[in-house]
Amino acid sequence: MNRRGTAVLALLVAIGIAAGFGASWFVGEHPSGDGVAAPVPASPSLPVDPVPELLPDPPTPPLATGVPLERQSVGAGDFRMTLPVPKGWSFSENSLNEWQWRPPDQPDFGYVLRVEQVLSNRRSIEWTLDRRIDELREDESNVELLGQTGDSLHFSFVASNHLRHGFLRWLDLTGSDNAQVEIAVTGRKNDEEGMADLIARVGSGIRLG
Repeated sequence: MNRRGTAVLALLVAIGIAAGFGASWFVGEHPSGDGVAAPVPASPSLPVDPVPELLPDPPTPPLATGVPLERQSVGAGDFRMTLPVPKGWSFSENSLNEWQWRPPDQPDFGYVLRVEQVLSNRRSIEWTLDRRIDELREDESNVELLGQTGDSLHFSFVASNHLRHGFLRWLDLTGSDNAQVEIAVTGRKNDEEGMADLIARVGSGIRLG
C-alpha cells in the first residue's frame, strides 16, 4: 500500500473511533426506556392524615374529679339497668339502647358521657376493643392511641378542627365473657383527669335490672 492509501485508512479509523465515542456519549446522556425502572421514594413523603389548623377549646372550666353522682335507670325489661351519672347533667336518649349526659347549657366541644348496651353483639371485650380501634381509624381524623388496657382505651382525634380526647370502657356484667355495656367520655385535653375519674366511677356502679 502506498503512502496515500495508508493516510486514507488512518483517517477512516479515526472517524470510526470518533463516531463510536459520540454514540456512546449520546446513549449515556439519553438512555432508552428499556429495562426495569427502580422505584424512587417521594421526598419529602406526604403524611396520610395531615393535622388541620386547630381551633381553640371553649373556655369552660375543666371537668373536675369527684363530681356528685346520682343513680338513674335506663332501658326497659330485660335490658333495664341502673347506673351512677353526674347530678344535674342533662339527659338525652340517642336510641333505645344508647343514652347521653352533659352539663346543661354547655357549649359545643365540651365534655359528655355516653352509655350504650351492646348485649346483642355477643362478642368478647377483646374483640370489641380491637374492632373499635379499627372503627376509630376509619371514621375519625388524626387518631392517636394514648393508653390501652384489657377493657379500655384512651385516645385523641380531631373533629371539626377541634382536638378531642376520648375514654372508652367495656363491661361484662353477667360473667358471659362478652361485652355488654360500653361507656364513653369525650372532652378536651384539660378534661382528661376528670374524664378518667368519671368513667371509672360510672363503670364500677352499673348494674343490670
